Amino acid sequence: MTRNPLAAIPRSASRLPRMAPDMTLLPAGRIVTLTDDVTTRLYDTGEEHLTPVILLHGMAATGMLNWYQTFQRLRGEYRLIAYDQRRHGMGHGGPFDFGALGEDVLRVSDHLELEKPVIGGYSMGGIVAQLAARRDPSRLGGLVLAATGTGAQRNALEKITMGSLTRGAPVLNAVPVEVAREIDDEVPSAYTWAMRELASVPLATHRTVITEVARFNSTSWLHELELPVAVVKTMRDIAFPRWIQDEMADLLPHSAVFPISAGHAACATHPGTFARRMRTAIGWVASNSH
Repeated sequence: MTRNPLAAIPRSASRLPRMAPDMTLLPAGRIVTLTDDVTTRLYDTGEEHLTPVILLHGMAATGMLNWYQTFQRLRGEYRLIAYDQRRHGMGHGGPFDFGALGEDVLRVSDHLELEKPVIGGYSMGGIVAQLAARRDPSRLGGLVLAATGTGAQRNALEKITMGSLTRGAPVLNAVPVEVAREIDDEVPSAYTWAMRELASVPLATHRTVITEVARFNSTSWLHELELPVAVVKTMRDIAFPRWIQDEMADLLPHSAVFPISAGHAACATHPGTFARRMRTAIGWVASNSH
């Protein structure tokens, strides 16, 4: 009897990709070189006449795994771009720190010759977006920050949250890479594709990201960002509680808040509502960009 490699996946992980995408609605990924030692897989809907939006994924995800729901719903309204950040998916090479990831955002913009793209960041991606804007705000049209904040682990509650993430990190990597390698469909199903994407982020990356998030604190300089910033506020978020998201919005000189009644995984658990909030938030930023 032929063994089904997916049988080795824990039940909790096997439930995750039930919202797997219609692959025919997504652009094909391609490998691009950002610097001499950094390559990534990039997705681009390619409409040069539309406002460009670079979407940055969160921890334990890849570019398209985090954003496919948004791609499916907003394609044709904006030029949507996503890529795998370093140590995630097919993002390879170079040191891993949020400063370097922020520089990669500008490199992607340069590679595609974009003029003032809007940067959308989810969770970790929102932190990276803040750093990219701090580095050179004149090159960006604005930010959309979803399920993210000014930092973490600055009081007892946040320390408990970060400790829980650390203890739960093995669950985040529940799809063994050996299992993914056994799934060798020439044209993978949506379910198989999601399994492969989950397996492509090593456990070491989760630990590194948690450490970086714990170090991050943008409260001392967010007030310097003279850009329109939309905050998609996840109202039931534990990783970035509401007060951290409110703090971020209050510090930004040109911000608007777009709440969604969902937790930290809103992009997966409430994909339709989340995509609608992203549409409204991107539109607000684009209309206020100079």
